[in-house]
Amino acid sequence: MGLVSIASVSAWTSKALIPSSGCWRMYDQDTDTPSWGQDEWVWAGVSGWLNICDGRITVDTSTVKHVAYWSGVKVDRSKVQEYTGTRVSFTKIPCERYNGEEGEAFALIPHFYKH
Repeated sequence: MGLVSIASVSAWTSKALIPSSGCWRMYDQDTDTPSWGQDEWVWAGVSGWLNICDGRITVDTSTVKHVAYWSGVKVDRSKVQEYTGTRVSFTKIPCERYNGEEGEAFALIPHFYKH
């Protein structure tokens, strides 16, 4: 399988859920793709619908999807995290390169949420 160059992506669309209530529903997607070469890469992704009402953001947990792929790196599957919560959801993949360097791919929705 060849690797197509995938840059970090953040895309969304929004539409009025109930115009009179000040609520919106928005799809959000975040991906993180560390890539060191054609045969050495790791990709994390998470996406889902957000409900925004009166300035508060909640994640619609029933719509969250996680994606995790890698090639040419060591990954301990027991350390891959897929968390789905009402405030944030994330995918995290710790990995080790051929040369021993450690890294991680981390994707978060809503990625613009501030603690």
